[in-house]
Amino acid sequence: MKEYHYTECGLDNIYLINGFTIEKLKNGEETIHIHDIHKLHYVIGNSLVFKRGLLTGKEVQFIRKTMDLSQTALGKLLGVEYQSVLGWEKNKNPISKTADHFLKMIFFTYLEEDKDSSAYKMINEISDLDINDAQSTKQNKIEFQEKNDKWEAAVA
Repeated sequence: MKEYHYTECGLDNIYLINGFTIEKLKNGEETIHIHDIHKLHYVIGNSLVFKRGLLTGKEVQFIRKTMDLSQTALGKLLGVEYQSVLGWEKNKNPISKTADHFLKMIFFTYLEEDKDSSAYKMINEISDLDINDAQSTKQNKIEFQEKNDKWEAAVA
């Protein structure tokens, strides 16, 4: 059996050596069945997390779609406007090194969520903080206290 060029994932450079079957339909067309497609996408995702260099537009889009996020939601996670995500995906603007590294970290925590969801939950909680809130630009007094030989934030 020859390899299969798996373009349906949205990436141009994915080839399957095995793990798939091709079925001929009565009308002469073919349909492909990929064994454990979720695990395949996990492995593809891991290869993107640890690849050298910046993510391409199609790779950003693969990650976003795998995480089931809109461009707006991904932008919110990364602290950028959706237009930035759109520009990356269409290869109009390269992703910045900082956004690339942070996206890879977010995606890695997403892929490993079943092992430890604390990091992914924390990233989502941080992104839920409204950085445009006027209070966030003020230097608010934050108090700490020592209690039972341990430091903790003082509750106001």
